[in-house]
Amino acid sequence: MRKVELGVFMPVGSNGFLMSKRTPRYHPTFELHHQIAQIAEDIGLDYLFWMGKWMGFGGESGFWKNTIEPMSVASSLAPLTKRLKLFATVNPLLFHPAVAAKIIATIDNISGGRFGINIVTGNTLEELEQMGVVPEGYGDYRYEYADEWIRVMKMLWSQDRSTFEGRFFKLADCVSDPKPIRKPYPYLVSAGLSSDGLSFAARHSDYQFVGLRPADVERTRAAAAAEGRSIKVVTSMLLLHGETDQAAEREFELIREDLDTEALDNLIASFERDNRDSYKDRTSYLRQPNTVGFGSGHPVIGAPDTMAEKLAQLIIETGIDGIQFTCVDFVKDLKLFGAVVLPKLKAILARHDIVVADAPAARVAA
Repeated sequence: MRKVELGVFMPVGSNGFLMSKRTPRYHPTFELHHQIAQIAEDIGLDYLFWMGKWMGFGGESGFWKNTIEPMSVASSLAPLTKRLKLFATVNPLLFHPAVAAKIIATIDNISGGRFGINIVTGNTLEELEQMGVVPEGYGDYRYEYADEWIRVMKMLWSQDRSTFEGRFFKLADCVSDPKPIRKPYPYLVSAGLSSDGLSFAARHSDYQFVGLRPADVERTRAAAAAEGRSIKVVTSMLLLHGETDQAAEREFELIREDLDTEALDNLIASFERDNRDSYKDRTSYLRQPNTVGFGSGHPVIGAPDTMAEKLAQLIIETGIDGIQFTCVDFVKDLKLFGAVVLPKLKAILARHDIVVADAPAARVAA
C-alpha cells in the first residue's frame, strides 16, 4: 500500500502566498497558526511546513509585510499538537551549527521527535544581505557551506564530544546535549533541482520539494538511491474551491485579474539581482499568465468532486510522495477540504492501493 503524506504550507507572511488585491488581507499570528494546526490534526493531515522569510515585497497588498520566525512558532505549537510533523525552515548563514543543533534538539524534545528543518541556502539573498551576513562569493559555494553545516550538526547529535576542522567551521571538543529523540537525526528537508541541490538532498534529506513533472520525481529518487538512501518527493498545491467548477474557475480568473503587479515586479527584481543559475526559471514561472502568487503551488480548482478527482489524478500520474496545500482562506478552505473533498479523495485513491490522511475527517464540519 502506497502512502502519500498531506500537509499545510503555513502562511508565515502577510496574505499567505497570493499576490492579489482580491484575496483576504491578513498578517500571520500565533492564533491563526494554532487554529490551522488544530484543523490539520482533526482532519488527519501529516505535517505543517513553515518557510523562513525576513522581508516582504510591498505593493498595494503589502505582500509578506509581516513575517513570523518559523522555529519559534513550531516550538510553540509542538506541545499543542500530538501527531503532526513540524517542519521549520532554517538558513545555515543565520545560525552557527552548534547553536542550531541545540535549538533543533530542544524543539525535537518538546515535540516528542516530530520536528524537522527545511534547509534553504539562498532563495532571495537580498533578505540576508540586508543583515550583512552573506559572505563574498557565497553563491558559488552555498551548498558546500550547507553540507559542512549539516555534517557538523550530525556529529553533535550523535557524539558525546565533537572535534572538527573544515573550511567554514571549527569545533574543539564541543558538546551538545541532550540528543534529539528522533534517530538518527531530526527530519531533514530541502528543495531545488540544480545538480548541487539534488546532490545535497541525496546525501542528507528525508524530503525533497520539486515540481510536478514525473521526470523530476524520478530524478530525485535516483539521486538518493545512488547514495544508498531513499527520499520522499513532495510538492505544493493551491486549493481553490467553488460550489461549481465554473464558480471556482471564475474566482481564479478574478484573483488573477486583480494581481498585485507591483509586488510581483519587486519579487522578480529581487531574484534578478541575485543573478544565480536558478533565477531565470523562477522569473519565467512568475511571468506565466496564470501566476497568482509565489510559493502557492500548482492550482487545483473546482467543485469538491472535481477537486478530489484532479488531486487523485496528479498523485497517481506523478508518483509524488506528498503534497502541502496553500489556500485562499486557510481556516475556511481546510475545513471544507477535510469535511467534503478528503473523503472523496480517499475513496478514489483506495481503488489504486494508495492511502492518504489516516485519521477520520468527520470531526471538522465545513
